[in-house]
Amino acid sequence: MLLATASCASTSSGGAKTPLSPGPSTTGTATTGATPTVSATVSSPSTPVDQNSPEAQAGIVTYRAMWADVVKVQATMNDNDLTLSHHLVGDALTYFHSATHINRLNGYVSAKGEPKLLDPVVTHVVGSGSSVQIVVTDCVDDSGYTKYTSDGTKVNDGDPGGRRFTQALVVPVDGGYKVKTFAYSRTGTC
Repeated sequence: MLLATASCASTSSGGAKTPLSPGPSTTGTATTGATPTVSATVSSPSTPVDQNSPEAQAGIVTYRAMWADVVKVQATMNDNDLTLSHHLVGDALTYFHSATHINRLNGYVSAKGEPKLLDPVVTHVVGSGSSVQIVVTDCVDDSGYTKYTSDGTKVNDGDPGGRRFTQALVVPVDGGYKVKTFAYSRTGTC
């Protein structure tokens, strides 16, 4: 697994999903943020989110852009590259920056391939406008996304990668959207 050494949100040892939820709660070490307004409408599994709504589209576009940024930065393991801040903020930015930094300290100089985003969907939208909170849920296959040392050796860290339940909390920031909180579960959780 490419990001195993840093965690933003976690699963239990049994692999149960610890979902993100909009609002002031805490998941693992990641705080999800501001409290939605009282008039906010919460989408739940019984009320599917319109995937064509502007909020859902913004959530998916931001989530995909976040992954593109991560792949770009980890291709060189440059933990000073500011690209991560384009679509990440808060705990999620700390998570990916830390993972890249730790990988570099461990002698990994590049990552090749990229994770496959199998089915990103918006599962919750809370609030609206500048206080909207959007939860994107996905199953990410990172089996083809691997680390390499300076001599070109593929890193065998005991984790072959695979399908991982993943969630991201997307929020408005400075006129755009960024991923604020991120949960990346262990292999085999989706």
